[in-house]
Formats: sequence, C-alpha cells, structure tokens
Amino acid sequence: MRNIYLFLSLSLDGYFEGPGHDISWHNIDDEINRFALEQLRATDLMLFGRRVYQLMEEAWPRIARDPTASKDNLEIARLMNGTPKIVFSRTLPNVVETEEWRNVRLVRSLDPDEIRRLKEERGKDITVGGSDLALSFLKEGLIDELRFMVTPTVIGAGTRIFQGMHGRLKLELIDTRRFDSGNVLLRYRPKSDR
Repeated sequence: MRNIYLFLSLSLDGYFEGPGHDISWHNIDDEINRFALEQLRATDLMLFGRRVYQLMEEAWPRIARDPTASKDNLEIARLMNGTPKIVFSRTLPNVVETEEWRNVRLVRSLDPDEIRRLKEERGKDITVGGSDLALSFLKEGLIDELRFMVTPTVIGAGTRIFQGMHGRLKLELIDTRRFDSGNVLLRYRPKSDR
C-alpha cells in the first residue's frame, strides 16, 4: 500500500505563504535541497491543487533550462518533470506538456474511491501539494502523514495552514529532524479517535 503525505513549509507563526502568495521567506540551502531530493526519489505520483501546480509549472521548467542552476536543482527539476502529476482544478482550462514539463493530467473533482485505488497500487509514496487540496484529502481520510518544514521566520501575515478547517484534527508526532539552517521537520500522522 502506498503512503500519501502532505509536505508544506511553514513560518514559525503558522503561514505557508505570505501576502500575494510570497514564499521568498523559505529557508533553502544545500542540505534542504538534498532532503527535497530524498523525498522526490521516494515519490512516484504528485497531486496538486491549482495554485501550487501553477507555481511548480512556472518554476521547474525554467530551472531545468537555467545553465547557472545548481546540480541539486537540476536534479530536482528532472525528477519534477518525469514524475506523473495530477492537478485537481475546476477552474484551470487545461494543462500543457512541454519537454521540461511532462506527465501531467487534469482532474476536475476529487473522487475519494479513485484515490484509495491509487493507494492500493504498488509503487512509491504519493505527495499532496496545496493546503486546500490537503484539507479535502484530510476530510476524506486519505492522508497518511503530514510533513511540515518549520522555518525560523515570522512573517506576520499570509495564508494559514488549513484555513477554513472546521473541527479538530488530532495528530500524533512520529518524527522530527533538525537542519543546520534552523529549519525543523515535523512529521505527524492523523490520530484516530477510536
């Protein structure tokens, strides 16, 4: 059975993006890039909401063509390109594949049974990108793990994680990892009330 996980970088005050979708405050260095590569190598399907998808579609093909990009960033771009991607959106008119951005499929609505079927297939991890999409997955009981990279930065405003969530979500801490940059990875599993 495949594991579905959410990965988000968070500011110390609980935002995953600043005003205007700003993520310039993310604290990324060589160690964080190596960690990103570890995660990508253990993933063979990426599920995106529209906004995160558009950010990735804009960034990674450009990096793949950048002669000054680091070796790690070029490898991340290669993996992002080659890994199958599903974008969930009712408003995105279409997805366009290019040489640097392949294996993309557009889905108009979340079908929990289809996601459960994907989980049952043999393969590596499945990652979910986007807070709104993750919230939908959590409501359906589809997320196995939440990975938060907490950056030692207070940004004061933006979009909070799980904005619009009603009710409680109990989590069990399963692992932590400290990075030299001051970032801390917190890994949680949704905790059943049973």
